Amino acid sequence: MNKDAFDDVRCPFDYKAELSKARHALDEKVRQCASRDWKIGYRELAKLFNLSPGTLCKIARGWKPKCKPGPRTRQQRNAVKKLRTTIRRDDGM
Repeated sequence: MNKDAFDDVRCPFDYKAELSKARHALDEKVRQCASRDWKIGYRELAKLFNLSPGTLCKIARGWKPKCKPGPRTRQQRNAVKKLRTTIRRDDGM
């Protein structure tokens, strides 16, 4: 990162507002990288970004996919149904 990344900020400036803008920009970069490398686990991603897993989860929670997920295959639908019935049975016993 450039040392003078905020050259366009004029003095005096609102420190909290500029810090918030920078944090939002970095969080967006983390979300984009995490969505691109979704096969990597969150612990490995946290190590790559030098973040704690909790911080990474907090950042990723704010991410909403831009498009609706596509249709599921029959095998995926059956796995979800099986999981739901297993959970209901466990709750009932």
